[in-house]
Amino acid sequence: MMHPSLDDLPDLWEEVYELVSQVPEGMVTTYGEVAKALGDSIAARFVGLAMSMNTDVARVPCRRVVRSNGGLGGYTSPKGVAEKARLLKNEGITIRNGRVADLERHLFTSFQSSEPLRLLRKRQRALKSQVAAPVSDIEIDRVVGMDVSYGTDRAFASMVVFDARSGSVIAERAVATRAVFPYIPTYLAFRELPLIAPLAALVEDGTVVMYDGNGILHPEKFGIASHAGVAFDLPTIGVAKRLLCGRVDTHASEGASRVTLDGEVLGYAYSRHSRSPVYVSPGNGISQAQALLTVMAFTKHRIPQPIRAAHKLANEARRSAINK
Repeated sequence: MMHPSLDDLPDLWEEVYELVSQVPEGMVTTYGEVAKALGDSIAARFVGLAMSMNTDVARVPCRRVVRSNGGLGGYTSPKGVAEKARLLKNEGITIRNGRVADLERHLFTSFQSSEPLRLLRKRQRALKSQVAAPVSDIEIDRVVGMDVSYGTDRAFASMVVFDARSGSVIAERAVATRAVFPYIPTYLAFRELPLIAPLAALVEDGTVVMYDGNGILHPEKFGIASHAGVAFDLPTIGVAKRLLCGRVDTHASEGASRVTLDGEVLGYAYSRHSRSPVYVSPGNGISQAQALLTVMAFTKHRIPQPIRAAHKLANEARRSAINK
């Protein structure tokens, strides 16, 4: 059963189209204003993608969505931006040098919206208190890597199970599904975790999951690895390729440097053979020290073996589906 935080996710594509349908003739709005109406301006790029895929211009007048500086942006008509300019001029909007003249006078911002992204952020923050941070070590029999690869209209989730003592692969599985929730930075959990839920249900006791993303080393101290751990009630470790926040200590021990945020140690920058470190932090149910030691034990290259193997399996599943 899906965790409540992953249930009843909004259809953000339809939410965007419904918002744009509110823009009246003779007015325009911007990608950023639509994103704000969704509940978070970080979604502006997604709004642009949704406009490029709009097929119902009668209901959803995407011609009325422009850039924040008044620039017309793109348009999917065969005649391109010139057609967008022509349609806007027919609605009484002056276009000068490729931009909407007097944008403020024509700008529509009075959207009626439930702000779905704001509500999802509220869900995320409510879960932070459920993260378990044990001080003592837990028993680890297996280490699982999980990943998702995306095709044009399908997603391929994978998991590879390693024996914690021998380091050998003992099981692997990939599933194909449809990714409904779009990619929006900092909302990745709502996109990916429903896709890996069928695999997470197969994880046995005594297993820790490595996830390609952050645990508590995150601006909200609740990255995708933390959300996965709470949602699926599993010990998880976040292993990220990019530092989202914090300060890396200049002192390193065995390739690991502490990463602090506001004086609190949240994780480690770890590198064994590469100048580019990965950023390791507990997601849920495991201590910082044991999370780091587990990653170190499974690192031969820059990326730990469980995540590398899951990434490879997910990509193989995607390529196999394309070639069928």
